[in-house]
Amino acid sequence: MKKKLICVFIMITAFVLLTACAAPKSPVGDSRYAASVRDALHGRNPAVSGKSVDEGREVLSAGIRAKSRTAGGDAPVSEDALTEGDPDGVHLELWTYDEGHIEYYRKLLSQWNDQDPDYTLEITFSRLSYDELHEKLVECLKKGEGAPDICDVDAYRFPDVSEGKDEWLFPLDVALAPYLYETHDARISVYRGTDNKRYGVPFRMGAAVQYWNLDALEQAGISQKEVDAVVTWEDYTALAGKYMSSAGSGRYFTALDEAGPVLPMLAVAEYSQEAENAADAETSMKTLCQGWLDSGMAKDTEDITEDIRSGSIVSFTESLAFMDRFVKDMHDESGKWYITKCPVFAEGQPCSVCLDDTVSVVSAGSRAAQLAADFLCFAKLYKYNARVILWPDLSYDVCNTALWEDEDFAHDPTNEYNSFFRSYPYDVLKEVKDRIATVKP
Repeated sequence: MKKKLICVFIMITAFVLLTACAAPKSPVGDSRYAASVRDALHGRNPAVSGKSVDEGREVLSAGIRAKSRTAGGDAPVSEDALTEGDPDGVHLELWTYDEGHIEYYRKLLSQWNDQDPDYTLEITFSRLSYDELHEKLVECLKKGEGAPDICDVDAYRFPDVSEGKDEWLFPLDVALAPYLYETHDARISVYRGTDNKRYGVPFRMGAAVQYWNLDALEQAGISQKEVDAVVTWEDYTALAGKYMSSAGSGRYFTALDEAGPVLPMLAVAEYSQEAENAADAETSMKTLCQGWLDSGMAKDTEDITEDIRSGSIVSFTESLAFMDRFVKDMHDESGKWYITKCPVFAEGQPCSVCLDDTVSVVSAGSRAAQLAADFLCFAKLYKYNARVILWPDLSYDVCNTALWEDEDFAHDPTNEYNSFFRSYPYDVLKEVKDRIATVKP
């Protein structure tokens, strides 16, 4: 594992140095850490030294194709498309790899047609497998024909259909305008093109957070107050020392997921105020992770869910999207886990970054592109839809910041996520609201 980590961070260094020169001096980083990590950890180790920035990005992005991070990724290609809506309305084609998204869009299609009878829609929904959808979409965009009007894309695959090729997609700025004042900019900014226009509509924040098994920590003599007092990674490591002093054999404070880009992307977020500090992110995270492994506080894992079930770890860093795994697959963990902001290297740095998401795009070749864009933004960003359908049905942490402040919504006692964890997820989002950085995967 030590050799793997060294290899990973050598690759990260090479790419960060390539991209840092062109990165804006703002909380927005333009990093392909996720791709770099995946390539290195899967043994591809592309040599990027001496290549141009564009060549480096193209090589490093190959690793994104290795793994689906969204449910439904292994589903077979749909043989029968489903068409619904007004036969006399404007016809659109929509591709997705998630069956739950089809059900969601169907509900919103019915609402759209009821509320806007002058611009009704008929939509043909097609569900493809994860890999088939992304490969077929890029192929169609390259040819300039055959692409759907609307397509769901994994956030980690968004660079494949946008970066350097903005002419493939329809800019969504006009359709997004009514929703921007309530939508968190860190999420929307991930989907900017090289021309600074916006080309994607998010489903969720997917913000990085810290998960703690407070039940196990309390049994080890560690209180919630001590967990809340953790601000830096140094504090986190010190608390790990206290836990490990009484932990039994086979117990660890945390786990490092070889296939996950979370910690490297978080490191970029924390150092992204100045582009010239990009190399510091690589150095700090490499040193941190290696120290955890050397001391025995961290486990080299291939399945963090199994580590949680077995009780071998008591904390880890992940996306808020990981809540879904707890609620659906780990019922016995209810009432044990607590969610907080992530630690930082230095107090005052950004402490979160947007991770897992399904972004929806509109093809530039669509004959009804603006109407498709308007429907898409209505379906995914309209506050009412987020309140009554998106969060209850799909359990996606919504991008609408006004809802984070809404007590009835954010503290709804009937919501399974609010009742599962010891802290309210949206309270954590409110706490980090002004400290979420944009890092492009």
